[in-house]
Amino acid sequence: PYTLIPIPLDYDHDNEQSYDCDEFCGTPWRIARTIVGFIALFIFCLIIFCLMIPIIIEYNNDSPNSHIFPPFFFLQSLNVATFNISQGELSATWNVDLTISNGVNSTLINFLNFKAFMVYKEDKVIALSAPIQSEDLLNTHGIFVMDKNENKTLHLTFNTTGWERDQPIVDDDVIQEIDEEMKLGAMSFGLKVEVEAEIEINKMNVPVTMQPYCSNLEVDLSPLEQGEVATLDDVGVDRECLYNVDQWNINDVGN
Repeated sequence: PYTLIPIPLDYDHDNEQSYDCDEFCGTPWRIARTIVGFIALFIFCLIIFCLMIPIIIEYNNDSPNSHIFPPFFFLQSLNVATFNISQGELSATWNVDLTISNGVNSTLINFLNFKAFMVYKEDKVIALSAPIQSEDLLNTHGIFVMDKNENKTLHLTFNTTGWERDQPIVDDDVIQEIDEEMKLGAMSFGLKVEVEAEIEINKMNVPVTMQPYCSNLEVDLSPLEQGEVATLDDVGVDRECLYNVDQWNINDVGN
C-alpha cells in the first residue's frame, strides 16, 4: 500500500527553500524595520516632552522662590537739627523717617541686624544711627518681624560730636571738604542701610542681605542760622532707596 520514492544521491540541501519565507527575510527588510522603530521611538519621546512642558512651566511659576521679592525702602523725611564744625570735629544731628514696605512679598521677614549710615560724597561715612531696640524682649533672635503686606516706619536718629567711640572717625580732609561746602548754604547727604534678615521658604529660614541706598539728599542749611530745623528741598516726597542687582540673593532651598 505504500510506495517509497527514492531520493537522488546528489540532492542539495543548501539550495532547499522554505515556502514560509519570501524575499522580505533579507537584510533590506531588517534595515527598514530598524529605521521605522527609531522613528516611532522619536515621535513617542517628542509627544511625552510636549505633554510635560505645561507641567514644568506651572511648577516653575508655583516655585516659592519665584514670588519672593525684596521689600521696598522709602525715605519719608530727613531733618537736620544741628550741623557745624568746631575744633576740627563735625557736630551734627539728623532725624530720619524710613518706611519699609513688604507689600509685594509672600513671606515674613525677620530682621536680625539693622544698621543705617549717613554718608557724604556717596562713600564717606560721617554718622551711624542709634541702635534699634527689639520690639519683643522675648525675641533674642532678631529686632523685629514683618509679615506679608505689612508696612513699618522706623524713626532713626544720627548724632555725632566727633568724640563718641561708637561713631565713625571722619578724616581731616573730609571735614575740610564739608566746611567748604557749608559756606555755600546747602549740603548733599546719602543714607545707606545694611540689613541682615531671614525669610521663610518651604518652612525653612533662609538668610538674606539687603543694602538699599538713598542718594542726593539735598538739604538747605540756612534755617539753622535762625535756630530752625533744616529739611530736604522736596518735603513730602517719598524717595525710594534703591538696591544693586546683586544685593538680594536667595539660596536655592527645598530641592
